[in-house]
Amino acid sequence: MNGEIPQDRTGTGELDPARRAAFAQDLLRALAAYCPGSRAELRGSLALGTADVYSDIDIAWMVPDGRFDACLDAVPEVLGAVVPLESLRTDPDSRNSRERRLLFAAFRGLPLFWRVDLEVAWSADPEVAWRVHPEAASAPVAGRPGPDRGDPAAHGDGWSRPASALANAVAATKAILRGQPRNARGLLERGFRRIDAPDDVSGRWCADIRRLAETAARREPDLRPLADRVLSLAESHRAQLMWWTFPAGVRERIDELVLAGRNIQAVGVMRESGVEPRPELHECVEVLDGRHRALADRMPPPARPDVDTMAAAARALPRGPVAVEAVWDGDTWGWIVVLTAVLAGPWESVDLDGFRIGAAGTGEAARTGRELAERLGVPFRFASPDEPDEDAPRWWDARH
Repeated sequence: MNGEIPQDRTGTGELDPARRAAFAQDLLRALAAYCPGSRAELRGSLALGTADVYSDIDIAWMVPDGRFDACLDAVPEVLGAVVPLESLRTDPDSRNSRERRLLFAAFRGLPLFWRVDLEVAWSADPEVAWRVHPEAASAPVAGRPGPDRGDPAAHGDGWSRPASALANAVAATKAILRGQPRNARGLLERGFRRIDAPDDVSGRWCADIRRLAETAARREPDLRPLADRVLSLAESHRAQLMWWTFPAGVRERIDELVLAGRNIQAVGVMRESGVEPRPELHECVEVLDGRHRALADRMPPPARPDVDTMAAAARALPRGPVAVEAVWDGDTWGWIVVLTAVLAGPWESVDLDGFRIGAAGTGEAARTGRELAERLGVPFRFASPDEPDEDAPRWWDARH
C-alpha cells in the first residue's frame, strides 16, 4: 500500500477490487518475508476468483515447525507494517491451540468489509504441503498429530462478545447488500443473543444494525470507535438497506414504475408500503436514485429533443428569442444541459428542452443548440461546454 493509509470510506465506489487485491498481495509478501521457508496464500473467494466487491480477505500462513510461536507473536508487527492495525482478535475455538490459530484483523482507514481472516498453522515442510494440496495446511505432518480443532483444551476464554456482535453487524450489512436478507436476519439475531439483548429483529435494517452496534458499545465502552465505524458503514449504504426493507412485491412494483419513467408514483409506493416508521421523502429519493443505477441497462433510451418542436415552441413565445443558450442544471440522477430561448426587454430565459449528460458528454447538446439557433436566425452560446457550471455568466451578463 506504499505506506498510504486510505480514508475510512465504505461506499460501494470505494470498495475497489484492484486496491483490495494489491493490499492482499502486500500482506502475503510481508508474511512470507518475515519467516523464510513459510508460505502465505489466499484462501476463499479471492483464491477461487468468485469474490465480489464486499468480499473479505482469507489468508493461510503455513510456517515451519518450531517457528509457530515466534510467527504468532510477530503477526501484529508484520500486518501493521503494511497498514496500521485497528484491531486483532483470535478465534476462541483456537485461542490455546499449539497447532493452528485463526486471527481476525481490521485495519485503520480501510473498509470494514476488508477484514483479514488469517489462519496460522505449522507444517514440517510448508512448501511440500502446499504444492501437494493446499488444504493440507490442516493435515497431520511427519507423524505429528494434526491441528487440535476438536480438543477442548485448544479453546480459550477472553473472547469479547460485544466485539463479536459488531462483527455480526458488519456481516449482516454485507448480506443485505448481496440481497440475502434471510442471512442478515440470522446474523443479527445471533449478534443480539451474544450480548444478551432482545433479538427481535424488525427488518428495518438500518435501525436493527444501529441498535446492535449501540448495544455492543454500551456493553463494552472501549469498542465505541469500532461501533461508530459500523454505524458509519450502515449510514453509507442507507439507500440499499432501505431497499431491502420493502417486501418483495413492493420492490417489484417500484422497479416496474422506475422502468416506465413514473418516478413520482414509485416514491408513492415506497411511502405507502406499510413499512413502519413510514419512510421519509429523502430516503425514498435515495432509494429511487439507487434503482435508476441498478436498472440502467434496462432503462429505455431517453427521447432526444426535436429541433422542429423546439423551434416551433420558440416562435410561439410572446417575444422573439434573441439567442439560444445552453445552461447547466442537475438533479439527483446527474447533470443536464438545458437549451433555452433568451428573450429581451426584459431579459428572461425560457427552457425548451434538456439533454441528460452521460458518457457521451455535451457534444450532442451543443450540436442541437447550434442547429436550433441557425433555424431561428439567432446566435448560440454555451458558456461552459467542458464542465458543469450552474453559475456561469448568462447571455445578458456577457453583453455588459
